Amino acid sequence: MEYKSYNKMSNNILSILLSEKNFDNKMVVSTGSYILSELPCIVAYKNNDIVGLLTYKVYDEYIEIISLDSFVENKGIGSHLLNYAEIIASDMSKRSIRVITTNENIKALYFYQKNKYRITDVIFDAVTEARKIKPSIPAIDKNGIEIRDEIVLRKCL
Repeated sequence: MEYKSYNKMSNNILSILLSEKNFDNKMVVSTGSYILSELPCIVAYKNNDIVGLLTYKVYDEYIEIISLDSFVENKGIGSHLLNYAEIIASDMSKRSIRVITTNENIKALYFYQKNKYRITDVIFDAVTEARKIKPSIPAIDKNGIEIRDEIVLRKCL
């Protein structure tokens, strides 16, 4: 496995993600509306194939993970991307890393807490508001849980 950090996603990487990985280049959360290809990112490769991606935004005291995608699950790719992001944040003298997920995303809540992230806030109806900007955000997940709130997690470095 190989991991590379970029200040901005290349058009070639974006093209591969859009055509082969069912990638959505727009993310809307309570902190803003983002075009992921314009953000700094870490890409995971296996045999020159993109198998994972993490995008983030840099703030004064922390970085915020905007997206984390592992295209091959249960192989440690997400954990390695997260560790790489923590190293980048530490090298930039940031005090913490923050990530936002949604109330129904039990898998993400498990993953981040397993990696020592702590829940610091719940933003009620944040997804309901985000849906006004990006109507393609589903209202209900595949298990019938209404998607409406954001859960903020943070790890101090």
